[in-house]
Amino acid sequence: MIEVRSILGALFVLLVLLLAAPISAAPVMERDPAEAEKLYHEIGSSMTCLCGCRERLLDCSMVNCSFKETGQRFLREECRDANKSPDQIRAAMIERFGPEIMQVHGDSLLYPVLFGGAFVTLALFGTALWFFATRGKTDSPAVEAAGTPPSDPSLEARILREMEEIE
Repeated sequence: MIEVRSILGALFVLLVLLLAAPISAAPVMERDPAEAEKLYHEIGSSMTCLCGCRERLLDCSMVNCSFKETGQRFLREECRDANKSPDQIRAAMIERFGPEIMQVHGDSLLYPVLFGGAFVTLALFGTALWFFATRGKTDSPAVEAAGTPPSDPSLEARILREMEEIE
């Protein structure tokens, strides 16, 4: 009886192992291709290519990029799996490639700073130009009252003499 029990026990264990393998290797449910593509672009645009180009993973323009194809292929595979949420896909990318992949270099403040600096420089230049242009020009009270500059008889005589010489 002991031999029959051990043979039945071994057959039971073998049967459980044979049935457990197909159950655990159940096919992965895939997302709708349009939804997977949308998710791929949504998540991929928030990741950085690790080849050193400092561009987004989906926008890497390096000709011989060492990372782009690997990263994009893995992301596309993860996006097809309907059992994974976007956060789980991001976690899988971080687990495989490291946290550097999530460090998207946002829009730089370089251009606003440059435009602001140019504006301040032009304002300072304009103010300095105005200051130096008007610094020596103070109107006398007679000019302000009459609205015409005071006349100098010697200057008027000289102007008349030069005009006669020209004719």
